[in-house]
Amino acid sequence: MRKLSRNRKAVSSVFSTILMIMIVVVGMSVAFGYFVNFVKDYQAGRGQSVMEMISIEDVWFRADNTSIWVYNYGKVSVTINALYINGQSVNFDPLGSLSMPVGKHGEMIVPAIAWNWTTPHSYHFKLVTERGSVSEGEYVSPNA
Repeated sequence: MRKLSRNRKAVSSVFSTILMIMIVVVGMSVAFGYFVNFVKDYQAGRGQSVMEMISIEDVWFRADNTSIWVYNYGKVSVTINALYINGQSVNFDPLGSLSMPVGKHGEMIVPAIAWNWTTPHSYHFKLVTERGSVSEGEYVSPNA
């Protein structure tokens, strides 16, 4: 008995091995749970929205229409479904959407009958894609 009390090891090698195996198993279970959900989201199409990147390059205010130039700099092609100007939905195309391949520019033409702009005034433009990505910006109409 006296011999055991003089042994001052903190943790036995068997217990430390079991403890390390348990830590690895718990860590891998957490990582597996995360990746299973990630793969489900990606397969459902929500994962590709991360790869969508669009930018409003310029807005041209004209008497008969407004042109919005958009650039797709993401890794997937983009379909723009909705346009909001100052929080109100605006029809920009008779087909209801604008499709743009990767690395291409696109022009959205908003007819004057869809909305009327005044000078000088600040407008908030918001584009929403099919997968739910958003690009927005503030633009000021020029003096007449």
